[in-house]
Formats: sequence, C-alpha cells, structure tokens
Amino acid sequence: MKTWWAGLAPRERAILAAGLAVLVVLMLWLLVWEPIAKSRAELRAEVATLSAELGWMEQVADRVRRKASQGSDAASAAAGGSVLTLVEVAANASGIKANIERVQPEGQGARLWFDQVGFDRLIAWLGQLEQRHGLKISQLAVDARGEAGMVSARVLVEPR
Repeated sequence: MKTWWAGLAPRERAILAAGLAVLVVLMLWLLVWEPIAKSRAELRAEVATLSAELGWMEQVADRVRRKASQGSDAASAAAGGSVLTLVEVAANASGIKANIERVQPEGQGARLWFDQVGFDRLIAWLGQLEQRHGLKISQLAVDARGEAGMVSARVLVEPR
C-alpha cells in the first residue's frame, strides 16, 4: 500500500486525501449526527404532544373532581338519610307516589310494590334514585297490565 501511495503523483495524493476527508465527514454525518438530530426532533414532538395532553388533563381534572364530589354527596345523602325517606321523597317528586301499593323495609333498603304505573315514569324514577340519590336497584320485576304502557312492578332499592 505504501508503494502504491508513493507511486501516485502529488496531485493524485491530494485528490485522494480530500476524497477520504469528505468520506469521513459524510460517514460521521450519516452515522452519528443524523440519528442524534432525528431522535432529538422526535423527542421534541413527543414533549409537545405530552404537554398538550397534560393541559387537557388539568382542564378535565376539575370537572372529574366536581363529579366525584357530587357522587360522594349523593352517596353520603343516601347513607345519612333513610332509604325509605329518599324513596318517598323521590316518588312524590316524580308523581308516582299514588301508584305505590305497598312499602316494606328490607335490610338497609326497601321493597316497593307498584300497581298501574306508567312504565316510562317508573324507569325515569328508578334512574333518578340511582343517579341523584346514590341508591341501587337490586331487584326489579315488571308485569304488563291491560292498558298500553301500564305495568305493575316489584322493586328492591338498597344503598350503594
């Protein structure tokens, strides 16, 4: 190799040395600098995305805390008040109290019998008991009556 190098003209040696220097710089650029720059750009993009998600989560966190406190307020109201009282107040507000045939305490909850009550009103009232008052419907039996939309029902309501 030394003899080959020595056999080259000075101008050829300069061209080869310059080409080798350009090749070394190009290899450093492609194998070292470019991957580092690409990784850095990807990390910056990821940081921007994560920052946006954090901002969104901080905005939503207040709403979630409020909903959680409302849910715990409803649960504490159910725990603090009697299930029978909550059921009676909610039935009176929904206009189906007159359709309650019988109410019987059962454990911590109450069992109710309805006769000739509108199905839609009954289901809306049961939804209110669960959502607003923190109660759960453990058992529900519904039988169709003669008129369209009218049912008789047996319901077991308990605290959550």
